[in-house]
Amino acid sequence: MILKKIHLLLALILFSSFYSSLKAQNSDLISASLSLLNSVNNGCDCCNTLNMNQPFYEGKIILKDSTVYTGKIAVNQPFENKMITILNIDKNYAPIDNALIKEVHLEHTENKNLTETKFINLNSDERLYRLIYQNESLVTVYDSSNKLLDDLLVGRIIIKENNTLTDTWSFWSSGPKKDLINYINERDFTNFKRRNFKSLNDIFAKL
Repeated sequence: MILKKIHLLLALILFSSFYSSLKAQNSDLISASLSLLNSVNNGCDCCNTLNMNQPFYEGKIILKDSTVYTGKIAVNQPFENKMITILNIDKNYAPIDNALIKEVHLEHTENKNLTETKFINLNSDERLYRLIYQNESLVTVYDSSNKLLDDLLVGRIIIKENNTLTDTWSFWSSGPKKDLINYINERDFTNFKRRNFKSLNDIFAKL
């Protein structure tokens, strides 16, 4: 019991030091972090629950109140029936409730070029959705992946067009690529099949 209290005290000191090093403070962030800390010290298996072994990427978190945090980031971690994003600054970890976040930008180098993957808070389900496509007519496409941009669509596809969000998933969904094709067919009264498209870019061109 005494050892547990010592661990809690040391953890509180660590978190206090971490937050004092940030230029801007956010009371909701601190409250969420201390709430998680209390859960950890009340028997939560933190390592398994938060999956701390997953990749962290350099980037920034922009909260809804415009506060910005920079560091290494892992998005969309489930914890106690909510989704959180983990911020790592100098190996000090702070959980941030996704409900507080506006967007996350992750940076990575590909073929010696610095690129950026964006995750956006779109609706009330607390997941941050990955921005995978945006064209000049302001049609944007998001999927449910937690990874950096690649050539794969993952999970639920959400499309924003004319300021309207459309969730393309249905009970009869046969995959995110087919959901995207179905959206185009319904919007444009076409009858495209998977075989009509050799790549994702071919599908995006129809948007």
